[in-house]
Amino acid sequence: MGKRYAKAASHYICAMFLRLALIFCLVTSTLHAQVVNVEAMRGLTGQEPGTHGVLDGSFYFGGTQALLLRLSTSANFRKTLEKESFYGIFNGNLSTRVGGDALLFEQNGFVHGRYNREWSEEWTGELFFQWQSNKPMRIAQRYNFGGGPRFRAIDSKTVNFFLSPLVMYELDIESVTGSYESVFRMSTYMSLDLLFKEKYRINTIAYYQPQILEWDDVRVVMNSRFSTPISPKLNLTVSGNLNYDAYPAGTDVPNFTYGVNSGISWRF
Repeated sequence: MGKRYAKAASHYICAMFLRLALIFCLVTSTLHAQVVNVEAMRGLTGQEPGTHGVLDGSFYFGGTQALLLRLSTSANFRKTLEKESFYGIFNGNLSTRVGGDALLFEQNGFVHGRYNREWSEEWTGELFFQWQSNKPMRIAQRYNFGGGPRFRAIDSKTVNFFLSPLVMYELDIESVTGSYESVFRMSTYMSLDLLFKEKYRINTIAYYQPQILEWDDVRVVMNSRFSTPISPKLNLTVSGNLNYDAYPAGTDVPNFTYGVNSGISWRF
């Protein structure tokens, strides 16, 4: 009886996250967010011991009356020593109009580091830090430091589901006024990783980040990533983001941002 209910719950969770992934890929158009899909990073770099990584990149240049230049790049690295793993991710995006009156659509980047220590087959301890900047969103610099447990709720060859109730410290510096905000936030996430026919991978992660004791100041971040191999070392990737921030930097910054990005990744 317990196995039947567990199987039904697993099927329901997979169906829910698949619908979210498809919605993101259909409705989004331009990448704005700086969200780290931790489980996608783990999945892409594998689980075998040693040092491994993935390099992503995309480039666009074209137009008619005005030329548009868009660059996007990221690098993921992992080093595993027995029960300890060290992760690093670097990301940068630039979108601008070339010639005539320059118009900056996007200029952002982040650096993320994470340390994992396996406690058991189900439980892992995490510590992380992140620096980010996003000029159009008026984030001059944002620093995050945090940690907590990570629980593997479903573990199989094709389905993995994780829960992680993290707590983090955040220092936010506004780009126009130079003012800063220092707060503590929860950074709880749920993550689903699906593998189809041993080559098609979909990962969806949802973050819930309220300010502690100020629960109306909340961020909700969702990210979905699809990847499929085109050679033993190369993968085609498509990712979508949806973000909500109750109190963004500046009154001219929207509460909702969303986007999609596609490109090629190389695993080593």
